[in-house]
Amino acid sequence: MYRIGILEKDEAYAKQLAEFLQKHHQDSFEIHTQNPSQDEGLENAAQYDALFLGDGVDMEEKLPAGIPVGYLTEQEEVNDRCISKYQSLEQIYRRMLALCEQGKMHAHAPDEAADSKPDGQQCSTVFGIGGDFSLEAHELQEDGETYRVYHMDDKVIDRLAVKMLTGNRIEGLLQISYHDGELKACITGLKSLYAYVQENNDSKGRQQLIKLFASMFETMLSLEEYMLSSDKLMLNPREIYVDEEKGTARLPYIPVKSSENKDAGQCLKELRGLCDVLLEGIGSKAAEVLVKEDIYGSTEHFERLQKNAKDSLKLRENTKTLDEEKRVPYLIRKRTGEQIVINRNIFKLGKDASYVDYCIKNNPTVSRNHADIIRKQDGYYLTDKGSLNHTFVNGRKLESDECRKLESGCLMQLADEVFEFHLK
Repeated sequence: MYRIGILEKDEAYAKQLAEFLQKHHQDSFEIHTQNPSQDEGLENAAQYDALFLGDGVDMEEKLPAGIPVGYLTEQEEVNDRCISKYQSLEQIYRRMLALCEQGKMHAHAPDEAADSKPDGQQCSTVFGIGGDFSLEAHELQEDGETYRVYHMDDKVIDRLAVKMLTGNRIEGLLQISYHDGELKACITGLKSLYAYVQENNDSKGRQQLIKLFASMFETMLSLEEYMLSSDKLMLNPREIYVDEEKGTARLPYIPVKSSENKDAGQCLKELRGLCDVLLEGIGSKAAEVLVKEDIYGSTEHFERLQKNAKDSLKLRENTKTLDEEKRVPYLIRKRTGEQIVINRNIFKLGKDASYVDYCIKNNPTVSRNHADIIRKQDGYYLTDKGSLNHTFVNGRKLESDECRKLESGCLMQLADEVFEFHLK
């Protein structure tokens, strides 16, 4: 257990943070809070394992050397000692815990204080994946477009996730490209969620914010269809973007490998926590007005959506065993007699061996990314991916991006290449 001190002028925020930590992480921290505007300083500072200072708290010279110091800030996160208030309380907890564990690696040193404190300059390091995962990032203007560029270690890139993100237009995610250690997300015409909240601090803004979080919930729940994990979403309001014209949010998905994925329910909980933090910052009068309204963007809708999300997760858990017992889908390539097992939720067919799951060789009429077989709750579907020579099911042509259900024994035709679909 770590003994920590929180010196914060915003008493309401300090109280909310301390209550959360005591309720959910009492085994990690012994917490002491103090308002430095009313007191000269924290008594016996040397006995603390770490201190966390709010904006405007200038106490570096009064603190003994050797104590790790973190900064709870509304400004930019210039390094891993700066912890943005505009993220979920669970993420803030993990960042605080990481600083305590690193101990003297991040010990306070008076001559480094000026470089360590947030100073409002452009952010160079961003956080938000798994709480303590950080990336260097910058904005780029190129060919009339604006991009957010994240610098990645090529060794940790999840190649399958990159293909999913670049090969599909996934609603609610930023469109990305990846090359040589740079992940570029297009943000042309978009505004950061952080800036949006700052500019819309009224009842209408609160109402719209709830709509935005509803769209984020829907995006998070859709990722499984693309074999993407919700814990790779960056839940940082400075990195989430708003399409004001459509009234929807766009989240950055960071395709990194990990040995284990976080439970989807925990990710939903963190998203709700971020929502609570941002809504808390919008005036109480706005809240009173909103409670009286009953529209799509209302709190009631948000609560229903959250309940539906939980029900969906519960249903997936309850049906997991049944899903495993379902018959195995496979194709027979009529030209060669080859059997192809469909072993992914989205199984790609085409002639580009570097991209698809099954490469159709020696047939120039087939497109590079010709068609997908998609597993849904009620069965398997075939969808055309905008192929040049089209896709057919039992002789019926599919329009681009149209989905058609496959029945065991039906014939699939990609250009002039014929397959028979089976379940065994």
